[in-house]
Amino acid sequence: MTRPLRPLLAGFLGAYVLGYGVARVSIFHAVECYGGPEGKGAPRQDSITRRDRPAGEGWAYQLFLPAIRLEEAFLGFTHNR
Repeated sequence: MTRPLRPLLAGFLGAYVLGYGVARVSIFHAVECYGGPEGKGAPRQDSITRRDRPAGEGWAYQLFLPAIRLEEAFLGFTHNR
């Protein structure tokens, strides 16, 4: 049972990663959010979302939320090194 399941799971994972890559290039962008007036608010927060919508809104964001979280964690790790 596990032999036919492995290629199927690999296919789904490959399609998901490819779909996120296409969505990241065409739909999602890194958006900078500032907390308040210049120099007096919370630090800048970067998020991956659509430019015309707040973070967390839309079906595409919900579909690719695990990949977005993984990318944000990787970028946060590399920037803090």
